[in-house]
Parts: sequence; structure tokens; C-alpha cells
Amino acid sequence: MKNTKIKKILVPVDFTAASDNAIAAAASLAVLMKSDIYLVHVFESSNYSYSVFAKTEALLPSFVEIKKSIGAKMEDLKEHMIKKYNLKCSVVVLSGHIHSEIYKFSTKKKVDLIVMGTHGASGYKEFFIGSNAQRLVTVSDVPVLTIPLKSKNTSFKNILIPIDNSIHSRAKVNIAMVIADQYDANIHLIGLPNTKDSKELAKFNTKMKSVEKIIYKEGLSYSTKNVQGKNIAEAALNYAVKNKCDLIVINTGHESKTTGMFLGTFSQQIVNHSDVPVLSFKHAEGEYNISTPGFAVV
Repeated sequence: MKNTKIKKILVPVDFTAASDNAIAAAASLAVLMKSDIYLVHVFESSNYSYSVFAKTEALLPSFVEIKKSIGAKMEDLKEHMIKKYNLKCSVVVLSGHIHSEIYKFSTKKKVDLIVMGTHGASGYKEFFIGSNAQRLVTVSDVPVLTIPLKSKNTSFKNILIPIDNSIHSRAKVNIAMVIADQYDANIHLIGLPNTKDSKELAKFNTKMKSVEKIIYKEGLSYSTKNVQGKNIAEAALNYAVKNKCDLIVINTGHESKTTGMFLGTFSQQIVNHSDVPVLSFKHAEGEYNISTPGFAVV
């Protein structure tokens, strides 16, 4: 945990209520961790285009005028952040596709966390992900904290770490512990074995014990429980509601990342349906993980 630091936080800004929630959550964390914040607006020309049926005599603002106006709003937001939170804050206006520009900028600046508002998804979007937040969750090498529109909390007191049968990285647990330490939060470690086979359960419980040892060593408050259910994502979300969890930490590294269009079933359902923030962390290839035989708790 000592090597896990959050020094640079990126917040995509689109001037919506969801974006405002993300800014507030990012500011709260930045104050605690003395982090710098990048507020980034991505200008997509299609979002500002006018109908072909608009009256030809209407005086429409030019691309340059619109971008200048956005720049002014971003500068106002920067001054507000500095004045209210006393943070080091930078604003950037980019052009292109939102998720790809945010991804490139986060890589270039080596940010440690992206905090982004989301409206969730349903229906056909369950299978074909169209929102920028969900695309970013899939492709980003940086942890992404998605803040649902319904979420108004700017602090985290009960953090849920669901563990299923897939690969889970030590880094995922580390960043959850860092946030728990900053907010003096309780960690809810729940096992979702999705099996009744005695041998498989024994292996799964060994994995759970490994995670417990990591958390215990850091002196953090935690509880642990195995939860069964036909739909493990639904079981995790139900647990979060029942136990008033205000942050869910998941791993997405074992799922598709090629196009940013699809998520694995578990992560997809959690990100889409959670009413509380979700921190998505991608498992890195070659990294020691909790499923690896001989995994060492250090």
C-alpha cells in the first residue's frame, strides 16, 4: 500500500449534473491526498452541430467562438476549485472523441486516477456499451472512479471489495486500502464463489484469506463474508445496498479491452446498475495476483 499514491486526478467535464458530482468527489479525495487535478473538456464537433433545417438567416456561432466560450467556462471552474478547495488545478480543452482523448491525455500526463460521472445503461446498452464512461473503464490503464448521477456523497465510509472466481490483482486491493485509510472507512470483503464444489470452495477460501491478511496487516477495519446467488453481480449490488456501502471496487483486467465497446458480464452489470460510485481497476499482465499459486502477501 505504501507504493500506491494518488497524486494526479483527471476529471472529464461536460457541465452536466453527473459531471458536477464527479468534480465534488474528486475534490474531496484531492484535498485529503494533496493531489493535483486536471479538469478536461473534450470538444466533439458533432455535439455542437445544428440541424440542417435551421433557418439559413440565423447567425450561428462558429467553431472558434464555441471553443472560446468553453475555455472561458473552464477557467471560471478552475478559479472556483482553487478558491473553494485550495487545490492545484489545471484546465484543458481538447478536440476529438471523448473516451479516446481522455485515455491519451491520462497516459501522457501519467495520472493516477480518473473520476468521471455516469448515467448508467440499460436495455441494448447492456451488451453494446455506448457511454464514454463505460468505454473508458474498459480501455483505461488508469483506475477509473465512476460517479452515478444519483450519488451525492463526497466521502467513503463503507467500501465493498467483491471477490469472484476471476483474477484479482494486489493493486486493486492496494488502492481500495489507500482510500479506506484516507476516509477511515470500513472494508466489506465479500466472496462470490459461485460454486458448491468442496474442492473449489477450499481454493476460493484460500484466496479470500490471502486478501484478509493484506488488509489486516495494514491495520484497517474490515469484515468478510461469502455470498451466494444465481447472479453474482446482483448479489454484490444487493449486499452494497443492505450494508450501506458507498464505494465498490472491482477488477476488469480479465475482460475485453480491445475496442472499448464491451465489458465482461460482472463488471458491466456493476458499473451500469450501481447507485454508488464504482472504482474499476484493470489487472496488468504479468502482475502477481490473488489467484496465482504461491501468491505472497508482502
